[in-house]
Amino acid sequence: MRTQNLREYEDEVQEKIDYWFNNEALLLQAFTRSSYSAQYGGENNEVLEFIGDKALDFYVIKAMADRFGFMKSESSYYDAEYDNDEFCIVAHKNESNFTDIKKSIVNNKTLAARIDDLEFAKYMYLGDSDIANNVINQEKVKADLFEAIIGAIAIDSGWNPEEIQNSVEYMLKIDDFLDDVDVEEERPEKFKIENAINTLKELAEKGVCSTPNYTQSDEMVEVGDGKMAWTCTCTVRSWGIQMSTYGPSKKAAKKYAAYLVLCEHYDLPDEYEREEE
Repeated sequence: MRTQNLREYEDEVQEKIDYWFNNEALLLQAFTRSSYSAQYGGENNEVLEFIGDKALDFYVIKAMADRFGFMKSESSYYDAEYDNDEFCIVAHKNESNFTDIKKSIVNNKTLAARIDDLEFAKYMYLGDSDIANNVINQEKVKADLFEAIIGAIAIDSGWNPEEIQNSVEYMLKIDDFLDDVDVEEERPEKFKIENAINTLKELAEKGVCSTPNYTQSDEMVEVGDGKMAWTCTCTVRSWGIQMSTYGPSKKAAKKYAAYLVLCEHYDLPDEYEREEE
């Protein structure tokens, strides 16, 4: 690939990265390989690439934390009296999951692909050895260029966090990676149907509500379309809530009734909602 003189295309490049340099020499340096500086003098992009690598990691993680992170007090499940106000991650609930998303964004393949999309490789300053070895088509070389541009922006902006984050997200098109991630908050164990009876019991013991009362059918009844089931009504008088439902067994009906009371009180969706008969 025959390279082109970046000086003639500086405006186009800066428009594509959504950042305009105060010191355009830094932009030129970001595109300069060590083979060129060794042959013709001047500085190369290796230090900028190192800086950009660290800045890129930081701002990608920040973008993920902004998108998927929240304080527990912002949750529908927060109990101000009994819960600590901790930091949580929606959908991806541990460090391993978070790391996998980050790796899918910040890797040589992704960064090189973005350089190809931006059509920036053709502007690199290469020495004769790089030209002979056709390094311009190497994935790692393109990824280094991406990181060097971020490093140049960091230095030129005086480490302005808004400028760096904007360029990282703009150049990466980070929304393409994050928009499809499931952001539904996981229902805590105590609010799941299998734990509903115990949860209501514990809340009553703590004085959060009155003792729940359960009324169950003595035999199976028809619930529609000839189906037979056991019924149960759960009443929590202090909350003014009474919920009735049915299930294939007495225990299942009782769990579901307790679960529906919790859903009603805490304004939570019923994951097992049945269509109206």
